[in-house]
Amino acid sequence: MAANLLFAQKESPAAARKAVDALNQQIVRACQQRDFDATAALWAEDGVDLLPGLAPMVGKAKISAWLESLRPQTEGSRMRYCTIDWQDIQIQGDSAYEWGINRQFIEYPPPRKSTPNEGKILYILRRQPDGLWKIALESWNSSPLSQEHS
Repeated sequence: MAANLLFAQKESPAAARKAVDALNQQIVRACQQRDFDATAALWAEDGVDLLPGLAPMVGKAKISAWLESLRPQTEGSRMRYCTIDWQDIQIQGDSAYEWGINRQFIEYPPPRKSTPNEGKILYILRRQPDGLWKIALESWNSSPLSQEHS
């Protein structure tokens, strides 16, 4: 374990940024592919998910169970797009925070209505003892839809 802590302390700022950028790419790819297992793997064991309209989900096991509950709700649908336009990424030692604009469009089979979703997203990331970055906290909310989507 001491070797892992030593590794984390010696990572350069450029290497930390590269690792955080790689995690962000994994987050978007898992969303685009609606890969709930890949999404769950990106979370720290003690991660917290604060989603609108839901009670806080504390722990990777609870977040994974919620992700699994989405499978039947999204059956037959396809992700048209999922993007995050990062506005700010700050890394301080073994912690990072970032926020951005998240855009998703899930196309559902009729009669279910398909609508785009845009919102603000915030992640707090934490470097794990093995040197990997994981999601420690996620929070987001929807932005008002523009008139063209009303």
